[in-house]
Amino acid sequence: MRSVTLRTEPTVRQADAILARLERALVVRGAAVERQGLVLRFRMPPLWRRQQSSALMTVTTGRVKVSAGAGERWQVRYDLDFTILRVLAFVLTAAVVVGGFGWPRLLLAQVLALIWGLYLAPKIFANRRFDRLVRDSAVEILERRTTPRSVQQQPQQ
Repeated sequence: MRSVTLRTEPTVRQADAILARLERALVVRGAAVERQGLVLRFRMPPLWRRQQSSALMTVTTGRVKVSAGAGERWQVRYDLDFTILRVLAFVLTAAVVVGGFGWPRLLLAQVLALIWGLYLAPKIFANRRFDRLVRDSAVEILERRTTPRSVQQQPQQ
């Protein structure tokens, strides 16, 4: 489970606002979201049902919670599941091993490395994007402003 450490301890209202902001961002991306207290669970639609592609298109399900445990600092913890991507990599690996049984070992190893590289690249990309999404949601709530206050002009004399 990955986490984003918060600079300040959020109130319950702020923690709820962080999850509400994440919930809106996920719904925009087509996710089915379920909230239980300070825990948010979501399920992304299958690839063929998604209306737009995004960095999170390889994510199957996920869980986000705001918590602090055993004297630790408050954190937004999240876990992303890549079931479809993992199954696809296993099926391709099995097909290459069975079909490439007579291939030279080096070629077989290169193809397997390519398959698992193509598994890891979108996973890392989605994790980074979601981390940024969580971090932006938390900072905007805890810092209380997304834009600086406007400077009031002094009347000219």
